Amino acid sequence: MGENDNQQSDFLYQIIDVLPQYTTVNTVYQGILGSTLNFEEQCQITDFYTGIKNRENFEKAVLNFILSTDKEKQFPIVSMLRTLIDSNIELYKNNKDFFDNIDVISVCANRPDSLNYQINIQQKRTNSLWMELIQIRNSLESASWKRENAKVEYLTGEEERVSNLYKIEQDKLAVLYKQKAESDTAASKYVKNVFRNIYESGIFNISILNNYFPIETERQDHNQSNPQLQEGKYFPMELVSKIHKECNGFQFESLTEVELYSILNLLPVNTLLVIKRGEKTRMCYLISILYNYLKVQDKIEWRSSILKSLDIKEDFYTSKYKEPVSEVPSRESKNFALSISKIFV
Repeated sequence: MGENDNQQSDFLYQIIDVLPQYTTVNTVYQGILGSTLNFEEQCQITDFYTGIKNRENFEKAVLNFILSTDKEKQFPIVSMLRTLIDSNIELYKNNKDFFDNIDVISVCANRPDSLNYQINIQQKRTNSLWMELIQIRNSLESASWKRENAKVEYLTGEEERVSNLYKIEQDKLAVLYKQKAESDTAASKYVKNVFRNIYESGIFNISILNNYFPIETERQDHNQSNPQLQEGKYFPMELVSKIHKECNGFQFESLTEVELYSILNLLPVNTLLVIKRGEKTRMCYLISILYNYLKVQDKIEWRSSILKSLDIKEDFYTSKYKEPVSEVPSRESKNFALSISKIFV
């Protein structure tokens, strides 16, 4: 068995690793639709596909997830992953011609590369010394014909000095050209348009999830534990991910994106969201923004459930949630309100 075969048979990742990757890629997709693909984004997309393209590895990840994860934790994670993959599939299907016609080769060829600038500068320095060396050699030849011994001695010394400098600059230029070649080789790994490949992988991954986690069985199990909740009812993973990036470790004690998703969507989870000292008022503001975001009939019930889970009294919430946008908020609250508002633009 060859080295590649060994790599393909190894277990390379966990299901939990795929969630933030799909979130990132979906965000990149949406950004591309409103703009153009750049080289950094092409690298992200290609690296993502390289990581998930092996179908055997994905199935191994699912089996490992089943064996290593408590059943009550499996539903929210699988539901979230299925939602993210479905979102990726829909993004591609709805914009197939656009994605398939992106000229990835041009994206790679036109990538920002500081080496080009450095090579141009170094080329000028090297050429300047070469021209100087030619002039010295011409003068030396002329002085030799005229038997101008003193001048010959001086020019011989100059020829050696400039020749040494020229060799040094030549070596510097050679190093830059080598780095440029290495950069081009690295970029060549990203010259393939993989949008369709990611779509096809998503179709397969969904089929694997459906095989091991039938949707009807999931819903029945979930409804038995909490019959009033609906999958993905309140906040999508993309939004939760942005909130997590802004608040995790600052407004509340560190937890994973999956745990925050489950908490905000009132899904079963063993982790509690613990508000950090001095951050309760800002958390009230965040809850108010999330409340206003909701477009469901039971938004008041959602708010009551969240406040209860965070041990925040209704009267405290009512008196504090507007403070970060009051006439004289603290600097921390003002900055927090600005950061949160950007998430919901």
